[in-house]
Amino acid sequence: MRFFPAFLLAALISGSVAVAQAEPSRSPVRVVCVEAAWCDVAAQIGGADVQTQSLLATPGIDPHDLTPSPSMARAMAGATIAVVNGATYDDWALPFTSSASSRIVVASIAGWQPGDNPHLFLDPAAVGKVAHVFADMLSHQPGISASDVAERLSAFLKELDGVTGSLAAMKARHASVPVEAVEPVGEMLLRDAGLTVVDESFALAIMNHAEPSPRDVAQVDTQIDGRRVRMLITNPAIHSPQIDRLVDRAQAVGLPVVAIGETLPPGQSWQGWVHGILQTVEQALGDGGK
Repeated sequence: MRFFPAFLLAALISGSVAVAQAEPSRSPVRVVCVEAAWCDVAAQIGGADVQTQSLLATPGIDPHDLTPSPSMARAMAGATIAVVNGATYDDWALPFTSSASSRIVVASIAGWQPGDNPHLFLDPAAVGKVAHVFADMLSHQPGISASDVAERLSAFLKELDGVTGSLAAMKARHASVPVEAVEPVGEMLLRDAGLTVVDESFALAIMNHAEPSPRDVAQVDTQIDGRRVRMLITNPAIHSPQIDRLVDRAQAVGLPVVAIGETLPPGQSWQGWVHGILQTVEQALGDGGK
């Protein structure tokens, strides 16, 4: 039997301990998103492997009008994965991503074209595409278990299927139901639920901070006053005397007014948020039936 000298054995043991102690624990992948909704999707797929930060997490903020701060620029530049909605919605953040290791521009993944609705975080099809891209990007980060990411992605996609299932059920009940909107946030959800936003040019003008044409204004007034639509959709982040006037007209004739925000409420998951919107719309349809 061969014996090691005591000093050599002690050196080997101390060397092994030193290596183990010197090996740093892997830090979570830093994911910085402009919108909280995208960071929630990333957090569900990334789990403990990611650390997320949303630049806009306070309800009531209109990203179209935001003046970014230096801290926002630094946060985005320091991301391992930066997520920007794009589609003219938060394009001010795109230059900040030039120093990020990787970036996701949702508009590019979703196939957005000029003139399309930019609120892609409320488009289930776009969310599904981004989930796949993010999972693939995260799987290729050093030290990340691709199988763990795939498992979490599968769980998220199952939740997404629940959303699309709810939309399909609503569409079967409410196909081609007309609704009016002062701004097109949530339009993709409404479309998938079978509803039709009428006088869309009015909503687009409000979104783009343009003055709606007198013809569009008159059409919206006629639709509301005559209860030719089933509800009025508002955006809590958008305020103007013109919108207040429409809300007053809707309430005067007993037309339901439904608020659909563009910021994920604190403490809610993306799918919980969407299910809540659909439930509110469903209740309004029941209250405003013709």
